[in-house]
Amino acid sequence: MSYAFRAVADLAVPLRRNPSLRFGFVLLGALVLFAIVGSFALADPVRQDLGNTYAPPSLTHPFGTDQLGRDVFSWVASGIVTGLKVSCGVVLFSALLGTVIGLTAGYFGGFLDSLLMRFVDLQLAIPPLLLFLAASAVLTTDIVSLIVLLSVVGWVPYARIVRTKILTERKRAYVAAARLAGASRGRILFLHLLPSTATQVFVLASLQAGFALLWESGLSFLGLGLQPPTISLGFQIAEGRSLLDQAWWIVTFPGLAIVLLILAFNSLGDGLRDVFNLDVDVIGR
Repeated sequence: MSYAFRAVADLAVPLRRNPSLRFGFVLLGALVLFAIVGSFALADPVRQDLGNTYAPPSLTHPFGTDQLGRDVFSWVASGIVTGLKVSCGVVLFSALLGTVIGLTAGYFGGFLDSLLMRFVDLQLAIPPLLLFLAASAVLTTDIVSLIVLLSVVGWVPYARIVRTKILTERKRAYVAAARLAGASRGRILFLHLLPSTATQVFVLASLQAGFALLWESGLSFLGLGLQPPTISLGFQIAEGRSLLDQAWWIVTFPGLAIVLLILAFNSLGDGLRDVFNLDVDVIGR
C-alpha cells in the first residue's frame, strides 16, 4: 500500500509544477466527465423532434437543436465519446505496431534494419489523404475500420523514435551483461530494452491522440469517415455548415468540442515532454 501512495505522490509533483500538464489533465478530465453525463443521463442524441427544429440554446436544450430537432448537447457528448474511442484505439495499435518494428530494427540492425526503414520511408512517401481515399472504396465506415486505417499511418513515428533509442541502448553495459549472463534475445528485447523506450512512447502517444482525433473529424467531415448511425462531431459540422447563418449552434458547439479535446491532448503531451525532458514530436501527417 505504501508503494501505491508513493506512486501517486510522485505523479502529483509534476502536476503541481507543470502548468501545461495540469491544464491538460483537468481539461481532459472535464471533457470526459461531460461526455459520460451527456451520453447516459440526457436525451437520446438520435431522437428526432420535427416540431422543435432549429431551436436556439435554452434551458431545455443547452446547445439548441438541429434541422431534425435532435438535441445538439447530447450529440456533442456522444461525439466526444466516439472521438475518444477512435483516438485511444489509434494510439494503442499504432504504438504496438511501431514499437515492435522499431525494437526489431534497432536491435538486429543490418539488412533487417535497412529493409524495415525503407518500408518506413515508403509509408512516409504516400500522402495519407490519398491512402484514405483508396481505402474508403473497400472498407466500411465503422469505428474499427477507421482505427485500423489511421493506425496504418500512425505507427511510423513510434518506429523511428524507438529504433533511435534502441540503437543507443543496445551498446550499454547492462545489455552486454545480460548477454554474458545467458539471457535470450527475447528477454533482452522485452525485459531490458523495451522499458527504456517507455517514456518516449508514452509522450508520443499523448501527442498523437490529438492528431488522431483531428483526422477522424476531418475524414467524417469529408464523408470518408464515420457516418450515421455512428455519431461523429465532424459529420455534424458537415451537416450544419450550410446552416451557419440560420443556426450557428449546430456547427459552433461540435467545433468547440474538437478544439478543446485537441488542446487537452496537446497540453498533456507538452507537459509530459517537459517533465521527462524529451525531444519528442509527432509528424503532422
